Amino acid sequence: MLKHILLFAFVLAFVFCFIANVAEANEAEVSLLVVIRSQTNHWHHSLAEQRKANLDQQITKSNLNAQVLLLHREWPIEQAWVVLPIVPDLSRKYADNFDWVMFIEENTQVNMKVLMKDVLPKYNHEDKLFMGRCLFDNFPTIIHHYAFFDGKVKDFKYPDFDSGWFMSRALLKVVAVEYDGNDQNMDFQIDLKHEIAMYMDKNIGVKLTCVTELCGGVKGDVCATYVDPTLPDCGHEVSLDDVQISVKTTKKFHKDRVEVVKKTWGPYVKHIIYYSNVSDPTIPTIDCGVPNTPTGHCGKMEVIIKDFYEKDGMKDLKWLVIADDDSIIGVSRLVKLLNCYNHKYPIVLGERYGYGLNKGYGYGYITGGGSMVMSRGAVSAWFKHECSCPSISTPDDMYLGQCFSFNVGVPVVHSPLFHQARPVDYSDGYLSNQQPISFHKHWEINAYDVYNKWFADDDKEMYGTKQETSTAPPTAQTATPTAPPEAQPQPIPPTPTESQIKDEL
Repeated sequence: MLKHILLFAFVLAFVFCFIANVAEANEAEVSLLVVIRSQTNHWHHSLAEQRKANLDQQITKSNLNAQVLLLHREWPIEQAWVVLPIVPDLSRKYADNFDWVMFIEENTQVNMKVLMKDVLPKYNHEDKLFMGRCLFDNFPTIIHHYAFFDGKVKDFKYPDFDSGWFMSRALLKVVAVEYDGNDQNMDFQIDLKHEIAMYMDKNIGVKLTCVTELCGGVKGDVCATYVDPTLPDCGHEVSLDDVQISVKTTKKFHKDRVEVVKKTWGPYVKHIIYYSNVSDPTIPTIDCGVPNTPTGHCGKMEVIIKDFYEKDGMKDLKWLVIADDDSIIGVSRLVKLLNCYNHKYPIVLGERYGYGLNKGYGYGYITGGGSMVMSRGAVSAWFKHECSCPSISTPDDMYLGQCFSFNVGVPVVHSPLFHQARPVDYSDGYLSNQQPISFHKHWEINAYDVYNKWFADDDKEMYGTKQETSTAPPTAQTATPTAPPEAQPQPIPPTPTESQIKDEL
């Protein structure tokens, strides 16, 4: 009897051991290609290399079947930034070797063992799966072309790029065959994560699958990915006194928009000039010599760049920030970020949009409302490569991007901390991943409230009490929210000469 019991126990142990080994083997069968959406800029390249080294170390330590690529190295073309144009080549090279492709940002922290042993085995890579941390809009927003104005806006989910997002092998192969940028209404790339989700939904018939283990900027109990929302600390070589901020304005906005700047972030800035179409000593503004135009403002931007290049009082400054009169900026955070870059290199920095990148002929540009940042090296490159606005009403931000992509040969540098729109236009989950540097527009909001909520404490902590504060008497403090303009058709200019967008400047 005892011999039978011992024999049964031995067999049972063997079975359990076999099952465990099979399970372990199945887990090890998951294969993953990680693509870091890297940039060519020196600092961003360094961040991506550090992220790759960390992931490679985890892969080796846990004996995982995974590989890590840098986007700008594997596909050294500007179109790669918007991802879809490289999918056919990505599929051809890697689809047969990997079950999953994961795209991450340079600041995405990944626990490779948790991801590959606990998360991905839950899903079948032979299904057409598009996966990520789910974001949604609270209401139709301009940056998403007012999609889902029928009231179903919260039902549409799009991935949080900071947390990483996935395409299964099956989906990758389908997109590789189906994708043709020339067939898509994709002239402008505004918010890539939303646009890719729309493409997957409308063209492939695949909606985003929400993965709760992708944690974003709020760390949970079990996180396969996480994002540190704090700004990087790159030193203190650059101070606000090294920065020229030039504000584009016009007479009709001297008493409202400019007033907000003067009572929020403006007084902290030693080198600030308001470029207008008239001189107003009460602000003061200067008449830049360029007539105001309802669109474009390239002529005004050109004067600003020329002044920074030529004027004695600016020649020793390291950075030029070109802001709109309704840009809302956290100047202490701006300076902290600028310390991560070398002003001697040609750098044009801000929130990157794209024109024509999905179709293979376009370029990226820094959208002007969140502010456009130019290094001293970039301003010098503007003149060295003979950039010149085609007309005073050419879209300034687009021409600046075109100049650096085609004339200078250095693409613009993207930072998600600059924002073309208002805080309410962005997903709460997206903003929780970061410490923003700027927002834009006064439509249907109180601009003072936006500054006080997002930037005032940091600016005051860094620079102390300013001369003109945003705690003016209520009658002076009330910024009447303005209504948004009616939607206008978008410009379509490979060489932009005129914009149909009414931006009221």
